[in-house]
Amino acid sequence: MISAICRNPFVKVPMKTSGIFIFFVLLIFSTTAWAQTVDELRIAIQSSSDAVTKAGLYKRLGDLLVEQDNLEQAADAFSQALALDRNSFSPRERLQMAIYLSWADRLEESKDELQKLLTEDPKNIAARTHLARVLSWSGELRGAVVEADGVLRDAPEHKEALLVKADALQWQGRYIEAIPLYQKVLALGEDFDARVGLTRCMLAVGNRTAALENQKAVNPTNARQKRELAKLTEAVEQETRPTVDWRYNHYHDSDRNNYNRYSLAGDFWVGNQRYGLSFRHTDAEDPTRDNRAEELLFRINSRLTDAISAGTGIGFAQFADRHTSNFPIGFFRMETKLFAGKAGAAVTREAVTDTAELIQNRIRMTTAGLYLSQPLTERISTYGAYTYKTFSDSNHANDLQLGGQYAIFLTPRIVIGDRFRFLDFQKQSHSGYFDPNNYVANRAFSSLYYEHRFFYTYLEGYLGYEWFKRNGANTQELVHGGAGALGVKPITNLAVELNVEGGNFAAGTASGFSYFIIGPRILYRF
Repeated sequence: MISAICRNPFVKVPMKTSGIFIFFVLLIFSTTAWAQTVDELRIAIQSSSDAVTKAGLYKRLGDLLVEQDNLEQAADAFSQALALDRNSFSPRERLQMAIYLSWADRLEESKDELQKLLTEDPKNIAARTHLARVLSWSGELRGAVVEADGVLRDAPEHKEALLVKADALQWQGRYIEAIPLYQKVLALGEDFDARVGLTRCMLAVGNRTAALENQKAVNPTNARQKRELAKLTEAVEQETRPTVDWRYNHYHDSDRNNYNRYSLAGDFWVGNQRYGLSFRHTDAEDPTRDNRAEELLFRINSRLTDAISAGTGIGFAQFADRHTSNFPIGFFRMETKLFAGKAGAAVTREAVTDTAELIQNRIRMTTAGLYLSQPLTERISTYGAYTYKTFSDSNHANDLQLGGQYAIFLTPRIVIGDRFRFLDFQKQSHSGYFDPNNYVANRAFSSLYYEHRFFYTYLEGYLGYEWFKRNGANTQELVHGGAGALGVKPITNLAVELNVEGGNFAAGTASGFSYFIIGPRILYRF
């Protein structure tokens, strides 16, 4: 059509307007041809029998579908192109197809192609950098760090490799290692993802003031970044805004012990210190008693360094049956980041108020303990704790707990694991709490956690065995039970939960009987 216009002497085009006219004709022609090209390419692919030709046609089809923002179908086309004859494409073309595959969440295919490129050319920095990114998106965080390090050895200032490594470290919980990398990326030039990552790391290590400063500097420029900023803002507010937490629990066990417990707690921040005040009221009864207890505790937690935090609390407990008694309670603990996990020590003084008999006997417990938790891989983590306990009735105990778990799925998070416990008391004091000799329990468990914008749920079940000696009698039995929570978030600042827990795990409660607990919780953030 255009050539006909140019050749036909009877078509008069004014000199001043001919350029504009031809431009619009070309635009209309090219748009029509482009719209037809996708269909024409599909027809050409179906009619072609030559692998090389067909691979090229699939590549052209994929490129056009990317321009249409149709990544799913484009990924199908690129996958076909590479399967038919990847050697007909340059390394640069194959890299771009691998990138498009990863954008369409075809991570395994993208990883496979990137690894093939690196086998052919180990010095392909662009392929290695994107492989690190794909591994991090796949949850293979240690592998992502290794590949990013491979790039940084040759190019220490490679911005994308620095960002990939920082993200992988952050997602592993290695915040202290990630922070200087994010800062180095930002020193090379402002970057949205680096600023978000640095904010999350500062929040995780308790540096509230730095987190808020970095959040203010985040500047989104597209729809994805605006969504990411909204998520970041919610995370920051969850950790830094004042909160009020109200709970009610009803407890019942097989020895006909019951309690109704009401608690109210509030927290607020001043700088990098978090202050809190909590109050708890317990009405406990059994067939022969009806007693109550109150506890009031003031708390403060502080970030000492990016690696170390400390907390302390002081208050009092009041026991009331026929007469009223007051006793001091409190705690002190320190915690440090250790690799991707944490280690800590704590000393506590608390009132034991789970049954009317314990309130009547005014049982207080002092504990001193150490704990360590550490992820071994992205999916495997371990936990260990030892606690020495002394009681106001001149009894004492050693308590050892060990556990490990494996995440089968990350979203929703489905976990299987095992928990071991050893508990040994000096004697049976007959004060109303479970005080066995040589108590051993082992439980296999499985849990699920799923979170949506408007609701979340947690479910856990366990099955195992326990054996112990108490009051001269040996006991060996199967144990089973579980816990669950269902929460709804009608507005951003409000969460309403229903919690349920129960089982025949003797060490699960102070009294040692089969038990059931149910109650709501309301959490409001100002």
